[in-house]
Amino acid sequence: MKRKKNLGLLFFVITTFVLSSILLGTQNIPTPEEFFGFRMGDDGRLARWDKIVEYFDILDKRSDRIEVRCLGKTTLGNPFILAIFSSPENLKNLEMYREMNKKIADPRGLSEKEVERLIQKARYVSVQTYSLHATEVGGTQCTPELAYELVTSDDPVIKMILENTIFLMFPCFNPDGEIMVTDWYYKYKGTKYDNTRLPYLYHFYTGHDNNRDAYQLTQKESQYFAKIVYRDWIPQSYVDHHHFGSSGARFYIPPYYDPIHPNVIPLIWREHQLYGSHMAIALESKGKSGFETGAPFTGWWQASFHMATNYHNIAGMLTESASCDWADPVYILPDQLSGTRGRPEYKPQMTMPRLWEGGWWRLRDIVEQQIIASKAVLELGARYRETLLRNMIRKAEENIQKGEREAPYAFIIPRNQHDFLTAVKLVKIFQMNGVEIHRLDRSYRMGWREFSEGSFVILCSQPMRSFIVSYLEQVNYPDNYWTRSHVSGQPLHPYDLAGYSVSEHMGVEAIPINRPICNISLTRVVDDVKTPEGRIIGTGGNVYLLEHRFNDSFIALNRLLSAEDVDIYWTEEGFNYQDRYMPCGTMIIQGGSNLRQKIQELARRLGLSFYSIDEDLNVKKVKLKKPRLGVYRRYAGGSMDAGWTHWLLQEFEFPVSILHNKDIKDNRFVDRYDVVIIPSDSYRRIVIGDSSRKVPPEYRGGIGDGGIKNLRDFVKKGGTLICLNISYDFAQKVFNLPLRNAVSNVDSKEFFCPGSTLKISIDISHPIGYGMEPHGLALFRNSPVLDVWAGEFKDGVSIPVRYHEENILKSGWLIGEKYLSNRPAVVVFRVGGGKVILLGFPVQHRAQTHGTFKLLFNSIYYGAFEK
Repeated sequence: MKRKKNLGLLFFVITTFVLSSILLGTQNIPTPEEFFGFRMGDDGRLARWDKIVEYFDILDKRSDRIEVRCLGKTTLGNPFILAIFSSPENLKNLEMYREMNKKIADPRGLSEKEVERLIQKARYVSVQTYSLHATEVGGTQCTPELAYELVTSDDPVIKMILENTIFLMFPCFNPDGEIMVTDWYYKYKGTKYDNTRLPYLYHFYTGHDNNRDAYQLTQKESQYFAKIVYRDWIPQSYVDHHHFGSSGARFYIPPYYDPIHPNVIPLIWREHQLYGSHMAIALESKGKSGFETGAPFTGWWQASFHMATNYHNIAGMLTESASCDWADPVYILPDQLSGTRGRPEYKPQMTMPRLWEGGWWRLRDIVEQQIIASKAVLELGARYRETLLRNMIRKAEENIQKGEREAPYAFIIPRNQHDFLTAVKLVKIFQMNGVEIHRLDRSYRMGWREFSEGSFVILCSQPMRSFIVSYLEQVNYPDNYWTRSHVSGQPLHPYDLAGYSVSEHMGVEAIPINRPICNISLTRVVDDVKTPEGRIIGTGGNVYLLEHRFNDSFIALNRLLSAEDVDIYWTEEGFNYQDRYMPCGTMIIQGGSNLRQKIQELARRLGLSFYSIDEDLNVKKVKLKKPRLGVYRRYAGGSMDAGWTHWLLQEFEFPVSILHNKDIKDNRFVDRYDVVIIPSDSYRRIVIGDSSRKVPPEYRGGIGDGGIKNLRDFVKKGGTLICLNISYDFAQKVFNLPLRNAVSNVDSKEFFCPGSTLKISIDISHPIGYGMEPHGLALFRNSPVLDVWAGEFKDGVSIPVRYHEENILKSGWLIGEKYLSNRPAVVVFRVGGGKVILLGFPVQHRAQTHGTFKLLFNSIYYGAFEK
C-alpha cells in the first residue's frame, strides 16, 4: 500500500513538472504585441524584416512546434527564411515525411499496398507565401501572429492541424523589398511626403515582376522557393497572399475565373473550389464581408507562382486583400465600390453574396482575413488529409497515363542546333522545375530528322506532363465567350501574356514527338545538368576564331576585352575555314603570350569551342572596343524593364553604368558614354516623370529639356541611343524621326496581339543580325507596329529585322495579321555622327527571351565600334 502511495506521489511530481515546463515554455514565448510593441496591423505600425526574423528565431529556440531554416541570402544580402510548423513528433521525423510526400507526388513503381501505407502515414503539406510584392504589406505583417498561435495554442483545431499537416511558411517572399518599404514608410511618416509611393523598384531588379519569374527562375528568391516546392517537397497546396485595389471586393479567394488552361488536371480546379468554399465559410464565421470568388483572375496564364504550381499538380491559389495606404487606414465611400471582370457591378451575386458596405479599411482588417484564410487551408488539409493525398496520386497518375497514350509523347532537344548552350539552359530550367530529363545514348531517327547522341529527351509520361506540354507547346489562346466583352465584343486582354512557350522565347528547338517512341536508348540525367566543356580546335598560332551564334560568346567577348593585351574583331563578310563556313560576325581574337591560357579557361567554363589558326585572316573586319555603356533607370516607381535589362547585362558581364535623371542632365554626360539604352517606357515617364509635390525633390521629375538636349548632342557627336519597345516614341519625338505606330488608332477588334510570339526575318549580314538565324521568333507585347518613311533620312535608314509577310503568328493570339505584314521590327537611323537603334519589340523581355538577346548585345557593340 505504501509502495502505491509513493508511486502516486512520483506520478504527481512528474506530471506537475511536465505541465509546469509546458506552461513555462509558453510563458517564455512573447506575443507579437509584447515583442514588437504593437499589435500586428495596428494603424501606423509596420514590423521590419530584421525584427521579424529575430522573432521567428525566438520561436524556433523556445518551441518544439516550429523549425526555422535560413535558405540563403537575398539579392541584397538579407536572410531568406522558411518556417516549418507541425507537431513535435512530426518535426522529429521531417525527413521521413518529406520522402513520403515525394513518393505520393510520383507514385511510379509503387504497389497498391505501398500506396495505402503512404496514405495512412503521410502528412498533408501546405506551402504559403506572404508579401511577394513588398508594398502589399499585410501578408508579412500577419505571419508573427499566425506563427504565435500555431506554436502556443491548445485549441483542438490547432492541435489537429499540427498532428495532420506540415506547414511550410515563407514569412516574406521579398525581404529586400519589405525593408525598403518599411524604411521608406517611417522616413516620411508624418511629413508632407507621408504615404508617397516608393520611387524605385521594390525588388532591386524585377520590382512587381518578381511574380513573373515562377518558371524561368532567374532570381535568388525564386530559386530558393523552387527548390523547396518543386523539388524537395511537392506540397498538396500552395497559397500566395497578395493585395489588390480598394475599389471593389475586400478579399479575393479561390477559385479562378474562366478561361481555364486545359492542360491543368481538372481535379485541381475542383480542389480550388473546395479550398475557396472552406475559406469562405471560415470568413463568414468570423463576421467578415465583401469577399468574393471567381473574379477577376483568370485560370489561363502561367507566369506567376500561384499559377505555375498548378502545372506541378499542386493546387496553386491566390488571395488578394483590398489595400489601405500601407499601414494607414483609408475611408471608402459606397459610391467608390465598383464591379470587375466577372462581376459587372457592385451588387450581390453568387461570387460575392455578402457585400461590404464601405467605411474605414485598415491594415488590421487585412491581417485578420489573411490569418483566417491561411488557417482555413490548414484545417481543410487536416480534416481531408487522406482525400487530398489520394488526389495527389490521382493527378500524377493521370499525367503519366496521358503521356503514355496521347501526343506529344516527348520533346527532343537536339544536340545539333544553332545555340546548344542556350538549349542546355532551357533543360536546366526544366530540371529546376522538377522535370525528369533523359539523354540520348546513341543517335535516333524519327521521320526525316536524325537526333544525335547527347540530345536531351523530355518524356511526357511523368507526373510533370502538364508543365512540360504547357511550357513547350505551340499554343493558340482562346478567342471565345470568356475572352470577349459580352457588351462590345472587344477582345479582353489575357492576364499577362497569351503564350508561354519557353522554347519559343529562348530560341531553342524542342521538337514534339507525336507518335509513340520505339527502340530509343536513353539514360536518365540524375545529377543537375552541367554545361558541356568546350575545347580548342586546331593547333595553330595565337589567333583564335569564335562563332557568333552562341549567346554566351558575349561573356567570353566581355571578359577578353577587359584584358589590355587582347584584340577582337568581327568579320564583316562570311568566309570558309577548312571545311566550315564562318558567317558574318565571326570573332577573331588575337593577343599576348598568355592568350591560350585565357581561351582554355573560357572554353572549360563556358562550353564554347575556339578554333586556333596560324595567322590573321584576310577578311574584311572591324575592331571592337569595350563599350562605355549606360542604362537609364527612372524613378516614378521604377521601371521593371530597366531592372530586367540591368540584371541581364550583368549576367552576360557587360560593363554597365546605371543612369538616373541627374546623370543624363549632367553636361559631362555627352563624352562619358558610347552607348545609352532607354528601356521600354513612355515619353512622358522619361521626360516628365513624377512631378507631384508629394514626391521628395530628389526623386521628382524626369530627364527634362536638359536631358533631351544632352541626348541629342550625344548622338550627333557619335553616340548610339538604343530604345527598347515602346520607347520608340521617345526617340521619334526627340529626333523627329520619320516613323509612327501604324496601329495606334486601330480598334482592338481590328488589331490585337497580347503577348504572342511572331515570326520574323533577320538580315544576318547586318551587324545587329550577326549570329542569328535568318528566321526567328519575336515576343510582341505592348509593341508598336512601326511605319517608316524615308524623308531626310533616306540614306541613313536600315531595317535588319521584319515581321513575316503572312502566317505570322507562332503562339498566342493575333487579330489583324495584315497590319504586321512585312513591317519593320528593328530600325536603325543615322543621326549626325551617331545612331538611333529602335528595337521595336521586347528583345530582352524579363531576361527570358534568349532567342533575341543577340539583337540587343549586337546593338551595343555595333553602337560602339563605329563611333
